[in-house]
Amino acid sequence: MNIREKVLLKDYTTFKIGGPADYFVEVGSVEEGVEAVAWAKEHGQKIFALGGGSNLLVSDLGFRGLVIKLNLKKLDFDGQKVVVGAGVFLAYLLNQALDHELTGLEFVAGIPGTVGGAVRGNAGTYGLAMDSVIRQINYLDENFDLQSLATGQAEFSYRHSIFKTKPYIILEVELELKLGDVSGARTLVAERLKYRQDTQPSEPSAGCIFKNVRFEDANIDDLKARGIEIDKFTQHRKIPAAYIIEKTGLKGYTIGGAQVSEKHSNYIINKGQAKSDDVVMLISYIKQQVRDKYGIQLQEEVQLLV
Repeated sequence: MNIREKVLLKDYTTFKIGGPADYFVEVGSVEEGVEAVAWAKEHGQKIFALGGGSNLLVSDLGFRGLVIKLNLKKLDFDGQKVVVGAGVFLAYLLNQALDHELTGLEFVAGIPGTVGGAVRGNAGTYGLAMDSVIRQINYLDENFDLQSLATGQAEFSYRHSIFKTKPYIILEVELELKLGDVSGARTLVAERLKYRQDTQPSEPSAGCIFKNVRFEDANIDDLKARGIEIDKFTQHRKIPAAYIIEKTGLKGYTIGGAQVSEKHSNYIINKGQAKSDDVVMLISYIKQQVRDKYGIQLQEEVQLLV
């Protein structure tokens, strides 16, 4: 186990923002993960588990403790059951599933990051999310003991799971996929990837900053009166945060090196020298402006390690 000191976290995030971790280690197996956690406990260090580094904003001050980079790449197929390590990238998992004649993961097409992060945030698109394919999650609990959870125990909801409220470290996930129309699935994936390429920025970002607004969390009549075109969004019963931010007039708004993307308003991009404080201030400003104009309290989807 090679524990390094003062490793810049910006090199491990898609935002390309973040200061040094006091200690940093990359682990390639569950056993190495347990060993790294034991080291942190022995030396009184806090722990942060890092996956693909997307959907994450790290402070320029860095992290006081041990960052464990989860390079857990296990990927086993047994019929329709798939056991996958938390460090496997979603794009690779999707392609391998299709190569094994399995469908059901098309909704992850274009979502950046790894399986562990996707499970933590119950990532998804087009009305489907990770909880639709997960059967079991293996993780380290707050005492760093190996445990398992079934899907129904993981408190999944829109962009949420128990792993957002508990200091658990996801190690492996068991999925149940389907035998289906693989040719049709490949066509759908290609279409969705093309759409994402055409509509999302290429500059460094953390992906979508805010959750979309669910109908049940909003005053629909009030929003209609304020000019929100509710009828556009009845299929999935969510109002896209990008739509709201754009209507607020914030597309292209900039603080320091951070900018609301002119291509997709729910992305904040790093113009080259953005600081974590730039992004934090821009997030706060967007929330205040949206709240003042539409009475909506946007909630962050991005994880803030600041």
